[in-house]
Amino acid sequence: MATNSKNSTANAPQRGEFTATVVAQRPFGSEYRYLLLELVGRGGGVFAGAKAGQFVQLACRSLEEVRSSGPLLRRPLSIAGISGKDQAIRLEIIYQVRGPGTKWLAQRSVGDMVNLLGPLGNGFTIPKDSQKPAILIGGGVGLPPMFFLADKLAQSQFRKVTAIAGGRTKSHFEEIVDSVISPSKQPLRSQPVLEQFKRSNTGCIIATDDGSLGFHGTVVGALDNFLDSQSGWDQAQLYACGPKGMLKAIAQLAQRRNMDCQVCMEAYMACGIGICQSCVVAVRDRRSASSESVDDKKQYKLVCTNGPVFDAKTIIWE
Repeated sequence: MATNSKNSTANAPQRGEFTATVVAQRPFGSEYRYLLLELVGRGGGVFAGAKAGQFVQLACRSLEEVRSSGPLLRRPLSIAGISGKDQAIRLEIIYQVRGPGTKWLAQRSVGDMVNLLGPLGNGFTIPKDSQKPAILIGGGVGLPPMFFLADKLAQSQFRKVTAIAGGRTKSHFEEIVDSVISPSKQPLRSQPVLEQFKRSNTGCIIATDDGSLGFHGTVVGALDNFLDSQSGWDQAQLYACGPKGMLKAIAQLAQRRNMDCQVCMEAYMACGIGICQSCVVAVRDRRSASSESVDDKKQYKLVCTNGPVFDAKTIIWE
């Protein structure tokens, strides 16, 4: 929406098109790959201010091959972490090979260049009170934003933070776990923790559908079990990212337990900047966000620009 306000330009989020260098690439469990990119100069300065929950649109092709038969559309990929100084930062991406675009990306080697747009979207809101507990729930490709959020919470001096990571089976977490930190930060018993949570000293509960590692069941069941068994977490801020069915179940749990919940929505998108209108999600009018009435006024928002992070109470889970 156009505006004549001078402040709107000053407050507009920083983003742009940048070329990054591949610093590392390796398997991440049995299902995913870990990509580390380096941005210097203006790109480094812009991404240094990125928020957890934001994403990039990565061109999965050489820019010299635009007219070739290679993948044309960029791929939206969540930011899993950022390190380094303002003008030279390293950007972590964790992704799954699903088609020709991500297959091309998986073939990039150290020193190769990739083009990206970002940082895009709106990130998670972090409470002003660092004493407030926080629970981070990620399932599958919904884990990367939780890694970045754990880093941000640690930087903001949040001490009572627990993560719940979900997968179908133990192999999804091979070679990325270490049994060192208990989820309640107490040395009662050791729990397997993902390496990205270890760096922020974030306790972790792993849930697998087949029970081969950690909690036997879904992340929703693990969350319910944790809240029932641990005191002092009933007013925690919930953050979640993963498949829509998972997010819906967590939103329902949050409503049942009267807990605040922010969800990072996943959606197919072409442009990532609000032009193609392909990532629409139905939401309630803010004035009726706490109501479940079928008469709630429905609006439509774009995951790429209005999200991907939303208050769970505003989503209409059709």
